Amino acid sequence: MTIHNTNHGTSTHNTGGRPRAAKGKARTKTLSTKLSVAEWKIVMKRIADVGKRPSVYLREMLLLGRVVAARTQEDRRQIRMLEGGCNNLNQLARLAHQQGVPSVREQLISLLDEFNRLLSEI
Repeated sequence: MTIHNTNHGTSTHNTGGRPRAAKGKARTKTLSTKLSVAEWKIVMKRIADVGKRPSVYLREMLLLGRVVAARTQEDRRQIRMLEGGCNNLNQLARLAHQQGVPSVREQLISLLDEFNRLLSEI
């Protein structure tokens, strides 16, 4: 005997692809406008400058009235360096509790100098 699932839309098995948006969250409406070539070039330059997809840029501009630029490769590199420095600081704090601050003083000064250098670049 063979049993077939006839509830195609309610199957619990994963068919792959992107999950459906939560009810009421799906973007189903479109808004369009016409631009001159000069206006289009200005808008496309602004989109490229912030490093976002056109749909994201326009949605943020319409809903928020501003667009925050995406992080650059350099921004991400500096964030990783700061995160690494924070891990080092935690290790030095643990060591300072175990052995006393004088034993890690030079390392702390060096790490603080590195933090100051990174922060001055931001």
